[in-house]
Amino acid sequence: MPIQLLPIPPAAVSVGVATTVVLAANTARRGLVLVNDSAATIYISLNGDAVIGSGIRLNANGGAYEMTLDNLSTQAINAIATAAASNLAVQEMGS
Repeated sequence: MPIQLLPIPPAAVSVGVATTVVLAANTARRGLVLVNDSAATIYISLNGDAVIGSGIRLNANGGAYEMTLDNLSTQAINAIATAAASNLAVQEMGS
């Protein structure tokens, strides 16, 4: 029987120039889409504080990262941006 993915309500997270918690750890997470909806570059960390210039880079104006069952992390997701108040669109999927 295939796993049914249930969308958790989408969110917008304001990411600043200091590490920001985007999502808490979630053992029920089965997928995730992050889209940079800002003019700044955003960096994502799947393991601890986010740092400018390392981790997963989301380019400005639409840079995106998709997490599926193949690359799933249930740990907390953190982000940092090159400018204050940078919008990150978040869609998490659970079971």
